[in-house]
Amino acid sequence: MARRQMVAVGVDLGGTTFDVGIVTPQGELMERQSYDTPRSGSEPQALIAVAAAVGGIMEKAAVKPDQLLGIGLGIPGPVDPDSGVIKQAPNMHELDGVNAVETVAGELDLGDGVQVKVRIGNDAYCHTLAELRYGAGRDVANLVMLTLGTGVGGGVALDNEVRRGPRQIMGEVGHIIVEPNGRRCGCGNHGCLEAIVGRDGMIDQAVRLLEQGMPSVLAEWGGRKHEKLTPKMIAEAADQGDELALEVMKTSGHYIGVALCSCIVLTDPDLIVLGGGIANAGHVLFEPIRRTVHHRSLISCFDTDNIVPSELGGESGMIGAAALILDEME
Repeated sequence: MARRQMVAVGVDLGGTTFDVGIVTPQGELMERQSYDTPRSGSEPQALIAVAAAVGGIMEKAAVKPDQLLGIGLGIPGPVDPDSGVIKQAPNMHELDGVNAVETVAGELDLGDGVQVKVRIGNDAYCHTLAELRYGAGRDVANLVMLTLGTGVGGGVALDNEVRRGPRQIMGEVGHIIVEPNGRRCGCGNHGCLEAIVGRDGMIDQAVRLLEQGMPSVLAEWGGRKHEKLTPKMIAEAADQGDELALEVMKTSGHYIGVALCSCIVLTDPDLIVLGGGIANAGHVLFEPIRRTVHHRSLISCFDTDNIVPSELGGESGMIGAAALILDEME
């Protein structure tokens, strides 16, 4: 069968939903579907659902089993890619210690005797790999990526390979300490970048300013007890010139910039890519990030124009997961 007809499947697994995509060796997304993530207190129902979804999307796209190079799984948490085991899924603890490769391969039903290669990677690793191979970083060999959303993920590519280190933590930019006496992070530490600029951290910044009496449209948008507030609302208000929202973006951009200064002197990247929902805030977030890096990374002479948004957006998780397979084919 011709090379152009071969495909890989990429799965971006989340605690609420998961996305499944069929990807060509050129990184093109042929077909995609989103599904609700089933949850269980003890059984790995999410992985069983993934296996069923893979079969379904292949049937929809008329992809035959002999066209499938393999399946890549992007997992939200630390993994052991060699054994296929999920070490910890912070928001899906029923998957802790589960061998995702064996589970998905065992649940697949693609016909008698069909053997399918399955690989796993941390979700931020997959986002980084996608941007390196097919997105904003396709013309460079060294980059740092941040994914800004509910948490803050990250990845480092050196010499055209995404690195994770022997304990799979290289690139965990969200756990760089930027404020030693700062807000408690989900990891148990204080002052991690994620604790300040992740979803809950940004909302906490806005709520504190509202409670101090600072006027803002967010007082109306967020509900009586601010329970409806989201980073997207904060970004929209900032884009409209709301002073409180702009202050939150300025503070968040400052701390992201401080973390990036550490990344720059440690990895000497050609490019820094920012992805995830919060990165969609655009210039109101990117300007304070670039300003901080410009003033605080003097030794590097890093060109802040090389701090750029993700090109693949919400597709990068699926494409990067598929790239776990495609890279092996190369």
